[in-house]
Amino acid sequence: MCSFMRRSGNPPAGGIIIEPDAYLTGAGIMTTQGKLNLLAAILLPSAAVLGAAIATSNGVFNAYTDTYLFIFALNCVITLPAALLSGLFLRRSLGTKSRWIAILPTLVPVSIGSVWYLWRGISPAVVAPGAEYIGAPQYLLVILLAVTFLVLLIRVTGIVPRTD
Repeated sequence: MCSFMRRSGNPPAGGIIIEPDAYLTGAGIMTTQGKLNLLAAILLPSAAVLGAAIATSNGVFNAYTDTYLFIFALNCVITLPAALLSGLFLRRSLGTKSRWIAILPTLVPVSIGSVWYLWRGISPAVVAPGAEYIGAPQYLLVILLAVTFLVLLIRVTGIVPRTD
C-alpha cells in the first residue's frame, strides 16, 4: 500500500476499500496565510488600477485602457515574485508565527503600495500626476528585497522556529 493511501474503517465483505489520503485529493491543505498570500498577489495591481481610475475620474490625467493594463502588469512584476518567495517560505513553515513571518515579503510591499496608490488616486501630485505608477514599483521592489532578506535572516538564525 502506498504512503498516500489509507484503509477505510469497515471494509465490506470481499475486500478492502482503499481511499486516497487528504494530501492526494487536496482537501484542507491551504492555510489562512496561503490564502492571504494569493489574495495579496492580486490586491496590489488591483489597488494600482483603482487608484489610477480614481485619479482619472478626478480629471487629473486621462488614462486609457492600455494604461490600466500596463499599471496592472507592472505591479504584477512585484507581487508575483513576492508571492512565489512567500509560498516557498510557507512550504517549510509548520508553526503559526513562522507562517505569518513567511508571508511578510508579500504583505509588506502590498500594504504599503496599496495605501500609496489609493492615497495618490484621491490626492494626486500636482507637478507630475501619474508618475507614481511608474516610480512606486521601483521602491516596492527594494522593500520586497529588504523584507525577504530580513525573513531569511530570521529563519536562518532560528529566532522564530519553524514549528510552534
